Amino acid sequence: ADAGANFSPHAGAPYVGDANKYITVFRQEGMTMPWGEDYIWQIPVGSQQMNFLQTDMFRAGLRYGPPTRAIQMYVMPHWPGNTLAGWRRQFYGVLGSGARIINLFEFRPVQAAYTENHVSLPEMFLEVRKGLFELGGFEDIVQDGHVRWGDVALWYSQTGDIWGNPHPRGAAKRSLYVAIRHQQVPLDIVDEEDALKGTLKTYHALYLTDSNVSTAASKAIAAWVADGGRLFATAGAGMFDEYNAPNTVMRELLGVDQQSLEDSGLVIQFEKQDLPFAKPVAQVTWNGGAGERKLDVYGTISKVKLFQPEGDKMKTTTQIQGKFADGSPAVTVRRYGKGLTTYCAFLPSLTYFKPAIPLRPVDRGSTDDAMAHLIPTAFDAGADELIGSVVADLPRAVVCSEKLVQASILDGPKGVLIPLVNWSAGPVKGLKVTLTGKFPGKATLAGGGKVAVAADNDKTVLTLDLDVADAIVLR
Repeated sequence: ADAGANFSPHAGAPYVGDANKYITVFRQEGMTMPWGEDYIWQIPVGSQQMNFLQTDMFRAGLRYGPPTRAIQMYVMPHWPGNTLAGWRRQFYGVLGSGARIINLFEFRPVQAAYTENHVSLPEMFLEVRKGLFELGGFEDIVQDGHVRWGDVALWYSQTGDIWGNPHPRGAAKRSLYVAIRHQQVPLDIVDEEDALKGTLKTYHALYLTDSNVSTAASKAIAAWVADGGRLFATAGAGMFDEYNAPNTVMRELLGVDQQSLEDSGLVIQFEKQDLPFAKPVAQVTWNGGAGERKLDVYGTISKVKLFQPEGDKMKTTTQIQGKFADGSPAVTVRRYGKGLTTYCAFLPSLTYFKPAIPLRPVDRGSTDDAMAHLIPTAFDAGADELIGSVVADLPRAVVCSEKLVQASILDGPKGVLIPLVNWSAGPVKGLKVTLTGKFPGKATLAGGGKVAVAADNDKTVLTLDLDVADAIVLR
């Protein structure tokens, strides 16, 4: 029997989570069945896409365990509250992140419900029936297969938990998760155990937000970078060790020495609630691949100088690519062995989300045009380029012609499943999904729509129409 407990993601930094609860407890078999919920339409975080961060953390928790272990996720169809489109996105999204057990919780109308949660909209029952019917066409892949591990990772650790690292910058971490997903790279969660086990060697890029990283893990990350890895760190990341003392290993690796970490007066706890009122605390001039960019900064600034090892008379190899108005470093890049590190002395993910969140009342209506269900799309192009700079040239197994369509790969003994979740401004006609590598030849859509298949050298191009969410089934 699997043992689990419902992990509510509303505690602490909502929909960010801690490594010790979402990862370590399952690796040490304190419990064996990860179990979370998607009440994300109740609170004003930046996007409901952030819900899949917790499922990806659960998947990390099961990484070294028996392959039969299953993730259970509440996919809440409750109405008033959720919408048909909202439920369908969450349904296909958690399947794409590794969930095998779907729990509808209180799936009956208010007259028969025993809690405040109920489904009192007939159309929602039809939507759920439709989704479960579609699942029947590929459930063997879900149950017997696994989400393909990626080559890009986001860092979590118990050291960060101890020092409260997700707070007060939890919004920046979950926003960065979404910004990385928009780069169309498969994203995993890794922690200090992964670094010490050598699992980092399977990754090309690592994103770091935690201020505290243990010395042992820092040395493992440094060795990984020297061997060709790419590290992207945001304001304050890696500056302190497990004792909250200056982390000289990480400071040397990043090529910067933090003098102070300054938070603005406005705490950005919820993107939809707080970002529209946030004023820029600084502006960064960054010279990226597309030329000079002006980036407004929100929330936190890390005041740094270039790192100079004690007694080292040689000049640092760190290059300044972006500066604040006072000329101090804002974006630095350092070649380290075969790899490189990028340090942003601010929170680029908040810059990324800022123009996409309108100034509107944070209502919890049950329609797609309510602020609770708003799907942001107008992201900052400069921040997008900066966040994607360390993964821009990485090969991708799946690429969608609309970059805001999220795609995952599940490999099973009887086929391959590619769940597609549309986070763009509307239905996508003629979406092209380009596959690189070996995939089974016959393609169908779970929703029953048409899909055209064409070969392009070593690639396969699938063309289809995507409304809210669907899945490509390859057998």
